[in-house]
Amino acid sequence: MNSRMNLFLRRLMMFAPSLLLLLVVVVHAQTPCATGDSNCLQSPTGNISLQGFIAAALMAMVKIAMPIITIFIVYSGFLFVTAQGNKAKLETAKTNFFYSVLGALLILSAWVLANLIGNTVTQLLGP
Repeated sequence: MNSRMNLFLRRLMMFAPSLLLLLVVVVHAQTPCATGDSNCLQSPTGNISLQGFIAAALMAMVKIAMPIITIFIVYSGFLFVTAQGNKAKLETAKTNFFYSVLGALLILSAWVLANLIGNTVTQLLGP
């Protein structure tokens, strides 16, 4: 149990600074910029809203993850070919393919769900 806690704490220590940085960027991007202020953080998406930031972050995640998922699907196909009837290798290839497709579905469904929620909230609140 102690080793699991240590592993969890190490992962948390690696993940926490990136969350803190993301929070600082989002909060700073929400503050309006004075005209001619060279130290002001400009949003790369052109949107200052939190909704625009989340949409851009999800789109970046999809654009980064899809080639990686494609590589994993091709790798699982390679595992199928090299299994040559070996039951254990076929099971490994099936598991790899299943998790690759599951990862693609999760990423795409998160992006679609976020867009649906964002569009619904925008329609409810009006322009």
